[in-house]
Amino acid sequence: MRFGSLAWEVEIVRSSAIVMAALALAASACSQGSGSSDGAESTAAQSTQPPTTVALPSSSTSEAVENPVSETEPETEQEAPRGVPEAIEMYWPAAVVTTGRSAPPLVVLVPGGGWVSADPTGLIPLAESLADAGAIVATITYRTASDGVYFPEPAEDIACAVAATAAAASASGTEAGEIVVVGHSAGAQLGALFALRPTELSRRCADPVAPPDRFVGLAGPYDVAQIGPFASDLFGPKNTDPADWTDGNPVDHAARRPDLDVLLIHGRADRAVPIHLTEAFAAALVDGGHHVETRYPDGVDHHTVYSAEFAAPLIATWFGL
Repeated sequence: MRFGSLAWEVEIVRSSAIVMAALALAASACSQGSGSSDGAESTAAQSTQPPTTVALPSSSTSEAVENPVSETEPETEQEAPRGVPEAIEMYWPAAVVTTGRSAPPLVVLVPGGGWVSADPTGLIPLAESLADAGAIVATITYRTASDGVYFPEPAEDIACAVAATAAAASASGTEAGEIVVVGHSAGAQLGALFALRPTELSRRCADPVAPPDRFVGLAGPYDVAQIGPFASDLFGPKNTDPADWTDGNPVDHAARRPDLDVLLIHGRADRAVPIHLTEAFAAALVDGGHHVETRYPDGVDHHTVYSAEFAAPLIATWFGL
C-alpha cells in the first residue's frame, strides 16, 4: 500500500484526536450488527491502462444548469468561480466489463486528510483494482485548511472535480454508466455532502453538474457537530459554533435525494474515527428514504478500510462488477 507520507501522518494524528473528542461528546457508542468483510471476487480485465491526467482550468465560468434532481435550495448570489487546484488522474480499464449493465460505472475516489490535506496517493491501488474490475476510475483532490480554504470551497472543489471527470469520460468516447463517489474519512464526510447536495455545490463549476447515483463512505465523520474544535479545519477558526455548521454536516441532510444508494463501511478496529458516527448516519439515511447497506468488519482499521485488498471486492460487488 502506498501513502503520501506527510499527508497521511497528518491524517493519523488528527483522526486520533477526533476520536477522543467525539467519544467524550457521545454518551455511548452503539454497536450495530456486523456485515461480512468478505467480498465476492470482481470480474477483472487483463490489465489496466496507464492513468491519464485531466487538466483542469485555474478558474471556471458559471453557467445556468438544468437541475436534474429534486432539491429545495434557495438561490444565492455566487462569488467568482474557482477551479480545482490540481489535475485529476483517470484510470481506464483495458477491457470494459459490462456484467448486467450497458456501460461501466464511473468511480471517483475522494481522499481523507483531516481537512488539512487531501493527498490521493494512498488511493491509487484501489483505483487500479477497480479499473481492473472494469470501472472507469478517477482520483481527485481538493483544497483544505492548509491552503487557507474552508467550507464550502472543499466540497465545491469535489463537485467540480466530479463534473470534470464525467466530462472527460464523455469526451474520451467511453460512455460511462452510473457515477459512484467513494470517500475516505474527511473525504467521506465531504463526499457524502456532495452526494446529498450536488446541484447547489456544483453551481460554480465550468462543467455540467454530475449528480452521483451511488455513494460509498469509508470510515467518515458524518456528524461534524460531534468532533468539537477539530471541525475548525473544515469551517475555519472563526466559525466555532456547531449551530452554524448545518450546511456542512451530512447527517443534517440525510433526507435529501432518497434515490441515492449508499454503502457505508467502517472497521471495528478503527481507533481514529468512532464507528457510531457511521451507524448514526446509516440510521438517518434510512429514515430519509435511502437504500443503505452497511459493513462493520472485524479487524479492519482506519487505513485498511480503503486498501485495495479489502475495499475493491466489496465496492465492485456492490455495484455489480
